[in-house]
Amino acid sequence: MRTLCFWFGVAAAFACAQVDPVWGYAAVCVLSLVQLAMLGAPGKSTFLLIHYTAILTYFSVAPAMQIAADVSFWDTGVIGAGAHTQAITLLLLYMAGVEAARFGMHEAAPPAFTRGIGVPETQIAGVAHPVLLLLSGTVAAFASLFIRPELNFIARGLPDEGSNLPVDFIIYSTLPKLIVLMCFVALAIHAYRRRTIWSWCAAGFALVLAGIAAYPVNTPRQILLIGLLPLLIYGLGVKRRWLMAMLIFGAIAGLGPVLNLVSRGSFWGESLTTFPYSQDFDAMFIVAGLLERAPEPELGLGRYLLSAFSFVLPRSLKMFPEFDPLGWPAVLGNFSQSNLSLPPFTTAYFDFGLVGPVMLGVAISALFRMLDKVVQPHAALSGSYLSALVLMAAYVPFMRGPILGWGPFAASGLIAAVFAGLLSSRFRQPRRGPAMYAQGTT
Repeated sequence: MRTLCFWFGVAAAFACAQVDPVWGYAAVCVLSLVQLAMLGAPGKSTFLLIHYTAILTYFSVAPAMQIAADVSFWDTGVIGAGAHTQAITLLLLYMAGVEAARFGMHEAAPPAFTRGIGVPETQIAGVAHPVLLLLSGTVAAFASLFIRPELNFIARGLPDEGSNLPVDFIIYSTLPKLIVLMCFVALAIHAYRRRTIWSWCAAGFALVLAGIAAYPVNTPRQILLIGLLPLLIYGLGVKRRWLMAMLIFGAIAGLGPVLNLVSRGSFWGESLTTFPYSQDFDAMFIVAGLLERAPEPELGLGRYLLSAFSFVLPRSLKMFPEFDPLGWPAVLGNFSQSNLSLPPFTTAYFDFGLVGPVMLGVAISALFRMLDKVVQPHAALSGSYLSALVLMAAYVPFMRGPILGWGPFAASGLIAAVFAGLLSSRFRQPRRGPAMYAQGTT
């Protein structure tokens, strides 16, 4: 039933977009809400829950209201209806690819893990308790933030002459902050399972350090999404799915502009604009602007995507810089802001035409089908488990588009998750029960 409603909704959204792109985005909004409602049962895909919440936040309500109000971002002026229609077509093709990858897949409920059932009982070998290791990792990462305080607590990283800013941000700012937050996530999961005063105190102390580390001066939203959204996925991703969807939507739509005001306005004099007129929700406006103002490019056959995903590297090492759409002269001449974000399904379109967004949707959905099997509320706390949580959390800024440091944040988040997972599961060994001992002696 859910699949049938989706394909009917996509067809309806496409038909509405041909008449008026505002109606098309309104149809996408309704489609997202319907899909979220049908994903409410326990055991359904956590990825699809995050996917439709991201669609609802960035790609339905916001562009519908912006187009209806003739909003203009980055001194571009009003974009024509034809470009908006073409932009929503790319979005619908990507959504179709995400669902196409799930053909023939039964959304069965995950196995019911309870303490002592389905998971081998473990014990810690050695004298170092994992909570102490996590706390020491939290304190060490927090202390490292003061090596370069100008990147973390003083300003939005005003670079010195000749400094290698991307590498500095990864080493001295992004990675330490995410390690602090991921250690807190691991401690919070540990406290939720143990339910002891000591475990809750340790998680509370880590929360205080995490709150200070995520001080909203330097790209706070990416830090919070990659660092703290995994805890929401763990705590609410299966049983309280509507609550999780509402929290993600509210945090991005409401908290995002507020953090923007604190982190940018207090230094650069920007005023607060609320959802959906904040510049945080300009993704589809930029897509339409590119399609209307830039000449039709040659097919990149993967080079546009490689160029986009390689921005984790310093600009001098970026792969295929000539295949960066945001660097085209036509774009730089039409947009007052050069640091724009471009949703990846648009980049896939430049690479492979209309089939590109579908291919990307299938690939992304196939990857998250595997991650859905890893993310279980009672899974063993490990590096692979936390990394799966981080990858699911990273999907929200991934859909938004590679802006500022999404690549460094995602990569650093995975490193932090592996670090926290290794600390929390270090020296774990299966306990030899009576049945195992008897089997081993026969």
